[in-house]
Amino acid sequence: MKKGWISIVGGIIVGLILSFFTLEYDGWKYITVSGNGEVEQVIHELDFNLITNTFLLMMACGILMYSILSIIEKKKSKD
Repeated sequence: MKKGWISIVGGIIVGLILSFFTLEYDGWKYITVSGNGEVEQVIHELDFNLITNTFLLMMACGILMYSILSIIEKKKSKD
């Protein structure tokens, strides 16, 4: 049980850090201009690919951490 929580929390943290430094945010920007040519409103939208890739990276990190913890646990129980 403890191994599962460690891998979930660790996967989220490590996945977010890796995605922040490796994935590029290339989101859309909607700019509303008034009749005078002045910018009225700027709307930033999140990129769906960024969110999906970040989630997959967090899942991969969690699975990797769970696998490593399982291997370490098996080696400790053997000795």
